Amino acid sequence: MLSWLIIIVVFLLTEIYAFQAFKILSKNKWIIKLYTFINVIVFVNFFFRLFSIYFQNLDYSDIFYNYLSVPFALLFTLLCFKLIVISFLFIEDIGRIAESTFKFFFSNSSDSFLVKRRDFLSKLAILVASIPVPFVIHGIFKGRYNYKVFNYELKFDDLPQDFDGYKITHISDIHSGSLDNRENVEYAVDLINKQNSNLILFTGDIVNNKANELIKWKTLFSKLKAKDGKYSVLGNHDYGDYVQWNTKNEKNLNFQLLQDIQKEMGFKLLLNENTQIRKKNSSISLVGVENWGKGRFKKKGDIDKACLGLVNSDFKIVMSHDPSHWDKVLIDHKTHFHLTLSGHTHGMQFGIEIPGWIKWSPVKWAYKYWAGIYNNNKQFLNVNRGFGVLGFPGRVGIPPEISVIKLKKA
Repeated sequence: MLSWLIIIVVFLLTEIYAFQAFKILSKNKWIIKLYTFINVIVFVNFFFRLFSIYFQNLDYSDIFYNYLSVPFALLFTLLCFKLIVISFLFIEDIGRIAESTFKFFFSNSSDSFLVKRRDFLSKLAILVASIPVPFVIHGIFKGRYNYKVFNYELKFDDLPQDFDGYKITHISDIHSGSLDNRENVEYAVDLINKQNSNLILFTGDIVNNKANELIKWKTLFSKLKAKDGKYSVLGNHDYGDYVQWNTKNEKNLNFQLLQDIQKEMGFKLLLNENTQIRKKNSSISLVGVENWGKGRFKKKGDIDKACLGLVNSDFKIVMSHDPSHWDKVLIDHKTHFHLTLSGHTHGMQFGIEIPGWIKWSPVKWAYKYWAGIYNNNKQFLNVNRGFGVLGFPGRVGIPPEISVIKLKKA
């Protein structure tokens, strides 16, 4: 109860402070009414759903994305709007107090002690705070399904001649538990198939938490087609580590079900192992490792085990969910890896990208390599921006990605 009381007090203080800016616009009563109406709708919708989950003792991992994620995102957006407004008012209030104190001691003015707020600054605060809102709303309801194809052509001196022009479609981070629009996902599947690639490679996080999230999408993802097959690896969310299981056996059964469903969908799951992709008289090696993440993330990836049977002259493509693996291990490994495919970062689902001008997201502060193609020590890395969403149910400036990589003989 204490934690709820603190939350309510913080919300009330934020609301009271932010409302001071809207009082400046009191002559336009419809603005005040609209602001109040939006607040009521957003708050009632969120807390009604939250308390429904709480009092019915429902499992957040099963219900969050389809029931609570959008109301939470709208509440969070509204809160951010108010915090921006408050930041303007707070800075102004520091100046008002300083100016009022100076006048009190050094001026004979008979005006009230505290200098009044400036109308212009309150209006500016509301204007600035309003700018991101339409982009966030678009990101929630449209941006998350605005699939984009990113085409790359990579050249290698030692690529087998038979693989010159070989096409790979790379997807990652489906997070099937947060998908809710079948028509849009069908469009994405068709878009992937239209690339007519030789291989489809998926680099982990096919679910949010539980294997049963995949069941309703199994038939649809089974339609993905590639001439030389479909391969996958595991991401940190695929192990069921973020769920409170009743027993260890229940968790193990979930993990087995996830593997079984991937097999039913036609994916060959590589668990610290490699396989050969053959074309005429040549081959390339596909190396799939389990999740290896920096910091607190699971480190089940074993690149040495995955490379057993390979020779250094083989052309090698690594599938590893977290790009930190490339940064921390693969670049300086004794074995030369020509291309690594990763995901995990989602580009934080928020950023600004204008080709040739700017490429920025806050996720760059956590991950050195966070989206697109990188080249280091004659090794390439592609970090896919992700297919689905996690946490925030939208994408602002960072679209869901389908990577198409063409291998070329230099």
